[in-house]
Amino acid sequence: MALFEKVLEANVMSTHLLIRANVSKTTLYKAYKIATDFESRYSAYKENSFLNTINNNSGIKPTICTKEDMELFRTSIEASKQTNGLFDVTIGALSHGAYHFGFSNESKASKKSIERQTKLVDYKNIILADKDIYLKNRGMRLDLGGIGKGYVAKLIANFLSKNGASKILVDVGGEIITRGKAYTIALSDPFNDGNIAYIKTSKADMSISTSGTYERFIDEENHHILSANKGTSPQYYTSMTIMQNGWNIDYLDAYATALFNQSPEHISDMTNTLNISAITIDNNAVTSLYKTQKLDLLSVEFSP
Repeated sequence: MALFEKVLEANVMSTHLLIRANVSKTTLYKAYKIATDFESRYSAYKENSFLNTINNNSGIKPTICTKEDMELFRTSIEASKQTNGLFDVTIGALSHGAYHFGFSNESKASKKSIERQTKLVDYKNIILADKDIYLKNRGMRLDLGGIGKGYVAKLIANFLSKNGASKILVDVGGEIITRGKAYTIALSDPFNDGNIAYIKTSKADMSISTSGTYERFIDEENHHILSANKGTSPQYYTSMTIMQNGWNIDYLDAYATALFNQSPEHISDMTNTLNISAITIDNNAVTSLYKTQKLDLLSVEFSP
């Protein structure tokens, strides 16, 4: 029996979750549980989470992992390697150790704190054995904020596909996967009410990742996207959208952070290297489109 598309919306992982697919309501709720389970296990904001166990064991001892944990950490390390550390999963020493983003004591970090915590950011100091993970230096911290939403979107989409969905849209806080239908994705205008562009997908599998400085910030110069090398917030862009055919949204989530740390003259080279397309909006509201030849979209339209 053919099923009509059903929709589930919720707040999870400190963001908005939207799932739309031609599956049963029971299957939708099971998909939602994937997100809540991920948050419980890997949130830095839950004191007893597994992620905090790993961070508390840094420089002390390895932490035993499940197969699912290892897959997540391998993906995070690989994304760090592919971007030469422009995305670094150990950024937690800065994001949480210096700026305390998301915590009650969130504040602009001192120069001394930035210098101290930046020395602890280096994915190469993660040791993965067969069944455990170890952060070599005391004070190192994993932060999955730059890859977790995309990773969950992919988990949910794969689950829906395995349960018979042929039309799929999953949106985890701007990390979007689509299949089987021409969906219209609106990109918010960072400076005004309304939208600045519209992406119309084809029926082909598509991943779209959007990040912005306006999502979480302390002030204009201190937003949640940080440079792993400098320990400060890059000031090139206000919004970044990454697009690629297929379901590579976990990596695209990380690539968006990496591109935020690249000056405009290097964006084209990086999009070609990673085989991605990008829409950048700089701090002067100038919008640029970098499109690879392999991108299968119906259209990208910008508002006048």
